[in-house]
Amino acid sequence: MVLLFVDLKTIGKVLRDVRYIYMIPALMVYFIAVYARTLRWRFLLRPMIGTPVRAIYPVVVVGYMANNLIPIRIGEILRSYYLSMRESISPISAFGTITVERAFDVMVLLSFFTCAALVLPISGVLTHVAGKVPGGIPVILVVAVLPFVVVTGVLALVWFAPNSLGTSVIRVLTWLLPVSIRDRIVKTFVELVEGLTVIRSPAGLLKLALLSLPVWLLEATMYYLILLGFDFGSNFDNLWEVLAVVLVFTAAANLAGVFPSSAGSWGPFDFFGAAALVALGVESGVAAAYAITVHVALWLPVTSLGALLLIMDRTSLRHLLSVMNSDTSNRQRSQAASSAKDFR
Repeated sequence: MVLLFVDLKTIGKVLRDVRYIYMIPALMVYFIAVYARTLRWRFLLRPMIGTPVRAIYPVVVVGYMANNLIPIRIGEILRSYYLSMRESISPISAFGTITVERAFDVMVLLSFFTCAALVLPISGVLTHVAGKVPGGIPVILVVAVLPFVVVTGVLALVWFAPNSLGTSVIRVLTWLLPVSIRDRIVKTFVELVEGLTVIRSPAGLLKLALLSLPVWLLEATMYYLILLGFDFGSNFDNLWEVLAVVLVFTAAANLAGVFPSSAGSWGPFDFFGAAALVALGVESGVAAAYAITVHVALWLPVTSLGALLLIMDRTSLRHLLSVMNSDTSNRQRSQAASSAKDFR
């Protein structure tokens, strides 16, 4: 998608002059950021599994690997199943905790825009990006904000409403279905809510927010280190402006990939990240080359490590996918058999 406003020849010319030595500390910081994500997920999982029997870090890395290889963020579901194979937890409940993670990710990324606005005039960023997207600002707002509003609304509902209320609503909505299928849906709902409501207290939510902040500050630090190799920071007056640019890029590129899209968010991440930089005054070829370089640094190492960890665990991505498919098939067969029994 970055090719919409810059050609490959220009990108290649910029990439030849990049100082890639900065990639070494950048990648070190990135894997520390992944560890910070692990600590946050352990905090969410603690009420359900206590002290993990096995390390959580490999599960997070494998989930990232799967997201990088499979579209529509299937890796999040696969991460839940992989955890359920290693710990005593329902994959649906584990997926609920990942949904909570995503909600807090969006909040932190939106706060980055607010912080950057204190230093840079970023009001033109949205207008510039919207000019390159069919439908303009309304489409961007619907795609970027509406899912967040929906997820936050659902979280607020399950956090503050009694669990019995949600179960009663599900039973009413599914009253025409056979009893066995209705019970299966209710059970799935209860397991999902268990993950969504694992943290309810204000103190717990505050701690979760504080655990989410270093995750993205570390990733933004990685982006800053890569930026040093491009040296377009000289376009700005001082270090604070450069840091604000990094925050804007971090927010724009990652908000584009928070919700289901292409495998590894190739396309949305690069386009929106580069477009935000161009809106802030970075030359289009440099912006596109930088966005692609950051994306490769995010994609290749963690994907390779995830594959290695699976091999060491004597399993494979295909096996994990088969476990997911098998579980789904078993559920469907169980429901079909129960429906037939109910009919008889």
